[in-house]
Amino acid sequence: MQTGQRWVIITGHSAGLGRALAAHYLAAGDAVWGLSRRVWPQAVGSLRQTALDLADSAALADWLAQPAWRQTVAAAAEILLINNAAVVTPNALAGRASAADIMAAVALNLTAPVLLSNALLRDAAPGCLKTIVHISSGAGRKAYAGWSVYGATKAALDQHASVLAAEGHPHLRVASIAPGVVDTAMQAQIRAASAAEFPLQPQFVALAGSGGLQTAEQTAATLAAMMAATDFGRAVCRDVREHG
Repeated sequence: MQTGQRWVIITGHSAGLGRALAAHYLAAGDAVWGLSRRVWPQAVGSLRQTALDLADSAALADWLAQPAWRQTVAAAAEILLINNAAVVTPNALAGRASAADIMAAVALNLTAPVLLSNALLRDAAPGCLKTIVHISSGAGRKAYAGWSVYGATKAALDQHASVLAAEGHPHLRVASIAPGVVDTAMQAQIRAASAAEFPLQPQFVALAGSGGLQTAEQTAATLAAMMAATDFGRAVCRDVREHG
């Protein structure tokens, strides 16, 4: 373990935007720690991987108490935590969603980022430069029929980031960023939803057909540029469309 190292910790790094972010920071020479249920099959550069079901809140809390996390975080000079992992399901009107889907979404989209952020602030060395980024969504800032669960979890992330900023933690920069509509497996899942259950489905089908989706790589580069700005953290609720 290298004392004084910079770590980029990314949840949901195995696919989609999370994978693109991991690839971006690995190419930049950073040490990346990916947390996801699945891992890359081959080791790449300075990538450390932990296979972990982030929707299992008890398992995550237990892991965050273990030496692998606590010793690495305590020794780091700088940590960038990107809370990216999320599910969009249930894509259904309220009253038609399963209890299992609701609980899984809240655990992954909200509980996991809060637990990770809390553990980072608890375990980092006093002088460690800490950056916490929640990947939010426009669905947390505007009401969309069928996304009462997804929208609520993303709105809660915005508020969580705002409260962390208001608490005035030393050496902390924090923001919650809506990434726009990105061409990932999540978008394919949205397009495959039942239009009767999820009224927005036809709009997403049309958006994909018209070429209106951003690539994960483009979005990762934009997010990284935003996070690298010297004034990052001055505004808490952000959107990739502000950049460029």
